[in-house]
Amino acid sequence: MKKIQKWIKQYRGAAVLLGLGVLTLIIHGSFAAYTSFNSVKRVVSTGTQSDTMFGSNYLSLLNLSDTNYPVKRISLSDDRNCTFTVLVGNYVWGDESLYNPKDITYTVTAKLLSMDGGDLSADYSSIKINGTPFGDAGELTSKNQKLPTGKAATNEYKFEIPGILKDKVKIQIVAEPDASSKEAVNNQKLAAILSFSGYEAVKNWTGHFLDSKNKNPDQYDAFNYEISGNGSGSVTVVWEDSLQLSKWTTGGKQVNNSYTFTVDGSTTAVQLQFYRNPEKVSDLDGKDWKGLEELVKVSFTEKVDGNND
Repeated sequence: MKKIQKWIKQYRGAAVLLGLGVLTLIIHGSFAAYTSFNSVKRVVSTGTQSDTMFGSNYLSLLNLSDTNYPVKRISLSDDRNCTFTVLVGNYVWGDESLYNPKDITYTVTAKLLSMDGGDLSADYSSIKINGTPFGDAGELTSKNQKLPTGKAATNEYKFEIPGILKDKVKIQIVAEPDASSKEAVNNQKLAAILSFSGYEAVKNWTGHFLDSKNKNPDQYDAFNYEISGNGSGSVTVVWEDSLQLSKWTTGGKQVNNSYTFTVDGSTTAVQLQFYRNPEKVSDLDGKDWKGLEELVKVSFTEKVDGNND
């Protein structure tokens, strides 16, 4: 009887240790699975087109620290006085149902740049925003711009530029949130450099990664990609297996290797997000930005006679 009791005590302790070991494995396995899943979603560059409710028809979403602004080419008529309108909204551009739950206050700064890189020596006061001319320094700032929450809202900035000047200047435009609104827009700003051409310009769409080149691709788990251009038709994006297109872009459906969407004449830019393929994470190790750009190809088919070919 004493032997039996001794045996029970010995194996009861072993059973407790075994139970603790199993429990530890379960907890560790669950935590590992959780961190593995979320590591795919972690992005060094905060904010994307899909989750930042701050957008524009011409300006691109960038980190607040970025100073390398994308160049957008706008086709203008040969009229004596050309006009175009930049819109800034409090929603995910293209989906007004996804508007920002917080108020946004921001500052718009527009700066004239010489096309040849030289100083602006001419009088450019004939270039205006909402009727206000640029100053002698070629800059114009509009502070305390507001986008109240409650519904999708946009502010309009109508530019007027004489036809004789459209080939001589570019316009750098930055919409930067005030300190009180940085969190509401995921520490992002809207910016671009606009250049101009006549309607006879070749219509085309191209793509490039937007993330800061001050860091190498190995420091990112996901990448912001912008496709910009002009012209109506269909754009096709093709990418290598080492990348995976975010399902935000395709309405929740996972699409692999190729994606085609349509664009109209009013669209100038579309932003996507690529993740490292969780099944081939190491395939991107050591890639520089040039190598990453080579993994994605963009082609464009212009709309002809009311149909996309």
